[in-house]
Amino acid sequence: MRWLPNLIRALERQTLPRKRFEVLIGDDGSHDDPGQLATRDSWVRVLTGPALNSYAARNRASRAATASILAFCDADCEPEPSWLERGLAALADADLVAGRIRFKLPRRATSWTYVDMETSKNHRLLTRLGTAETANLFVRRDVFEALDGFDDSIDEHGDFDFVERAVAAGYRLSYSPEAVVWHPTRDRARSVLRAHWIYSRGYAARAVSRGEKPDGLKLRNWMPILPVMRSRRRFGVSLTGPDATWLAENGVRLSSMQKLKTLPIIYVLLPYTRALAQARGAMDGRRRRSNGRPRGRYGS
Repeated sequence: MRWLPNLIRALERQTLPRKRFEVLIGDDGSHDDPGQLATRDSWVRVLTGPALNSYAARNRASRAATASILAFCDADCEPEPSWLERGLAALADADLVAGRIRFKLPRRATSWTYVDMETSKNHRLLTRLGTAETANLFVRRDVFEALDGFDDSIDEHGDFDFVERAVAAGYRLSYSPEAVVWHPTRDRARSVLRAHWIYSRGYAARAVSRGEKPDGLKLRNWMPILPVMRSRRRFGVSLTGPDATWLAENGVRLSSMQKLKTLPIIYVLLPYTRALAQARGAMDGRRRRSNGRPRGRYGS
């Protein structure tokens, strides 16, 4: 709730005329009454529901939307004024568009801040891999409906799963550096490790439910330094610290000492966190397969 007023103010400043879009807030069973943000003219609507997960909330809002284009961002995002206009323009040549996500930095950044910046929200890289996050995502409504929306039967990784399914189905995904939203960084060990845990657990649960073997269950990922080095070399990322090019695009340049402090996190803590989370997620996936959970229209 503390972020939503800022988001709504950012949407009020859009260059796209107000009459051309509506704002729908998917509420996942919160206790702080986001309904007070709804407007009398229904330009802002709050779609409430039981606490399930964020993908169920997004599906609920998407069902209620009336437009032919769905534009997703997170509650803690602040879109730039041209966000909607630029995103819609990019959809002229695509079925899904992942916009640029820039970081709102704290007054005192930490090693965890830099690691978070390197390991999340890089849509230029993610679109090359055929995926994207809902922090900044435009989707044609007919595509969303054809894919039955987000799979909300698993709490996490649903945005990556949706975009991957879209690409696998032959829909066109592109990256728009002009459609920009700002997102706060995670700056403490607890928040960064928790994010990697829940995303990795969700990924593994989905992989096992499809009959696949998650990367974290492969032996090489329990001896992480060499696999991490190979992966970084493959994507042209520095082996001696966070990607300098990506950080520079977000106004950050690190000293040698700052880079050095991130190395144990990058090469040891994160790989083992992800591997353990995937082992736990694999258990979830096996249980899900045995239960054979069905999905209805736009999820549960």
